Amino acid sequence: MKHVCLLACLLLMAGFATAQAKEKTMNLGNIVSDPASVNGDLGARFGLGAIGTSTAVIEIRLYSNVGFPGSQCTVLRYDKTWKAEKYKLNPRDSAIKTTLKPAVGVESLAKSVLASNVFALPTQQALNSTNYKLDLASGEIKMSAVNVSDAPCYLIQFKVGDSSREYRYCDPKAYSAFYKGQHEYVDFSNILKVFSKLEIR
Repeated sequence: MKHVCLLACLLLMAGFATAQAKEKTMNLGNIVSDPASVNGDLGARFGLGAIGTSTAVIEIRLYSNVGFPGSQCTVLRYDKTWKAEKYKLNPRDSAIKTTLKPAVGVESLAKSVLASNVFALPTQQALNSTNYKLDLASGEIKMSAVNVSDAPCYLIQFKVGDSSREYRYCDPKAYSAFYKGQHEYVDFSNILKVFSKLEIR
């Protein structure tokens, strides 16, 4: 019986040590850096400096309605803890800053953003813009494409350590419905969903 108790204690201690080790790292997935792609002036209207100058270890900015009324930027920052803020332009083009405190907590939502490949998604322009279908009756392969005009566009800028990049997607939900084999649209749609949850109290 003593041996069984000793073995159980050792297993519990090993499990605890493993859990402690997991907390010392954060899985970021793949990171594709291209500092030349970053528009350093984009955040200026919101009172934000260039993302490359951020003092945070990780910073992810989601811009929407850029160049239109109601432009906004939602920011996820990590520097020992995760924090979220929203910057929105009012009708006089002044930025209004709001600290976001979602009911589920910022950290769990930030992990969902990281799990959606936010640091490695290609630009929308780099994705295949055609879709092929087989006509089962005729055996003919047909090519089709979709072009959504006046679609809402979103731009992401990120900085992770010394790496940074910027990329843009327009109407990822419509494109993911059409290009079912391209997971990038699904990933970007998931990122948008998570960012929207940051505002749910």
